[in-house]
Amino acid sequence: MKRGKQIFIFLLILLLCGGYAFWRSGLHLSPEAAMAAEERGMLYGPSDEILLTYEKENGDFVYVGRWEKGLSAVCVEPKWGRFWRTADLESGFSRCLPIMENMGAFLIDRSYIVGLSCLPEVTEVTCYLNVWSQQVHEDLFLQEITMEVAENGFFFGEVNISENEIWDGCTIGYLEGRNAAGEVVFQSGEKKKLTAYPKGEGYIIKDLERET
Repeated sequence: MKRGKQIFIFLLILLLCGGYAFWRSGLHLSPEAAMAAEERGMLYGPSDEILLTYEKENGDFVYVGRWEKGLSAVCVEPKWGRFWRTADLESGFSRCLPIMENMGAFLIDRSYIVGLSCLPEVTEVTCYLNVWSQQVHEDLFLQEITMEVAENGFFFGEVNISENEIWDGCTIGYLEGRNAAGEVVFQSGEKKKLTAYPKGEGYIIKDLERET
C-alpha cells in the first residue's frame, strides 16, 4: 500500500511538471486557443468571432477576429504536428486594431488589408495604399484596392506588394466608403498627387494630375 501511494504521488508530480512545462512553452491544442491566449496576454480579448483565416507561404496561419469595436490580428504556426503557438506577422507582433471612426482599415500583412465599417449603408470600400519616398520626402500613391463590405461590416482584400517594394514604408493613406448607389458616404485621409512605379531598388515618380 505504501509503495502504491509513492508511485501515485510520483506520477502526480510528473503530470504537474509536464503540464507546467507545456504551459510555459506557449503550445496549445488548437489555433483558436493559441489566438485567445495571445490576446489575453496583450490584455484584451478574446475575440468575439473569427472573421478571416488565411495561410501564408511559410505554412503559418493568420487569424483576424472581431473584438468589441475593433479587430484583432494574430499569426499562429503549427508545432510538432498537433500543437500550435503564436508567430510574428510581417507587419509586427499580434495586436488589437481599434476602430476610432465610423470606418477603419489596416494593412496587417504583406498580403491583406482588413477593415470594419460601422455604417450599415456602406457596401463598398476603396483603399489607397501609399509608400514613403526618400527622394521627395513624402508619401506616394502605390496602388488602389476596392473591397465589398459584408453584412457585419467586415471587409478584406489582397494586396500585391512585390519584393523590391519597401514593405515597412507602406501605409493606407486614403479610405473611402460608398453606398449601393455609388455615392461616397465616408472619406478619410488624402489622395496623393504623386505616384510611384517600382523600378529596381527604387521608384519612378509621376504626377497623377498631369497624366489625367
